[in-house]
Amino acid sequence: MVLLQKFSFNNKQICTLLEILSTQNRKLPSYEYAIQYLNKLNPDSKNSAIKKHTLQNNDYTYDLKIIVAAYNAEDTIEECVDSILNQKTRYSLIVEIIDDGSTDSTKQILNKYTNRHNVIVTSQKNQGFSGARNTGLKTINASYLCFVDSDDILKDCFAEVLLDKAFAKKADIIAGGYQQFDNSGVISEFYYQDKNQFDPYELYGYPWGKIYNSALFTEVTFPVDYWFEDTMLIYLVYDQSHIVCTVKDIVYRYRRNPRGITAISATKLKVIDSLWVTRQLLSDRQKLNLGFNEGIYKVTLQQMCTNFIRFRFLSGQVKRATFVIQRQIINDYFENFRFKENGYLKNIEKAIKSNNYLAFTVYVYTGKF
Repeated sequence: MVLLQKFSFNNKQICTLLEILSTQNRKLPSYEYAIQYLNKLNPDSKNSAIKKHTLQNNDYTYDLKIIVAAYNAEDTIEECVDSILNQKTRYSLIVEIIDDGSTDSTKQILNKYTNRHNVIVTSQKNQGFSGARNTGLKTINASYLCFVDSDDILKDCFAEVLLDKAFAKKADIIAGGYQQFDNSGVISEFYYQDKNQFDPYELYGYPWGKIYNSALFTEVTFPVDYWFEDTMLIYLVYDQSHIVCTVKDIVYRYRRNPRGITAISATKLKVIDSLWVTRQLLSDRQKLNLGFNEGIYKVTLQQMCTNFIRFRFLSGQVKRATFVIQRQIINDYFENFRFKENGYLKNIEKAIKSNNYLAFTVYVYTGKF
């Protein structure tokens, strides 16, 4: 214990290391067993993100379509929608709000907007975030589109600032900064620099806070029945963008939700979806002939760390099975790739390729090497 403290580990990290060391001699399962075991705990839905019917609609009547997925959002939906309708912009907007089977008064609140000429309210049985967003993607009648969560707020400059850049640079994705807030006020702020060419792999992974060229969704959609479905954007949308721009303005306000998936997922077996959706999207990428490059390799190494962190409260058996499956993913899609930069991800890569579960776990949970 004293030795570990000399290396500047705090008590939480020391406990993690001791737990790892106590299990280091346990045998890793076979790939087949790992797949079978995790499927028993949380079955892989195996739902593809590839559209069954390719989108053909090029009749872009509007400049921007805003898609809002709403489920039991009675406390926040009005503020959200009003922030959209109060945009200070010369551009034309169409808004589709999908009531995803709400059991509270969300539907009744949305009825007040049904007479607006540029608002569509769609009601459906509950299909989750993916199903709701996909409903909005069935009809695309705008040059650009964006996604807004029903408990979030658009700054009144959102449409004007992002569309100005979009049309001026003929950009595929334009991202802006955001505020994170709760009932007590602003928690944090994130800014981009103003750039006309930005590395798509460096975009934050959330679907909100940016606008997309509608053509990017011609062949893809959000995979249904998965948590973390927006991982799709990283694997199937971002690097298909020829021109990615950023603006320095804060354009979006993200409400921290103590009941959201990020907050509640840590102890739920459904969190294993984080692994399943990674696996599914790599398969989809291959089927779409999108290729595999160093950017996607880096994203995948980062995603494997993210998956493991999400599984931190699950059993050691789950983690070992996850490690085995992730190693197979690397072998299947990135066997001849080598990460060029020294540091954290280089060590992650080395641990995976050498089948060293102990080293991988230490690197992920401590970040000390």
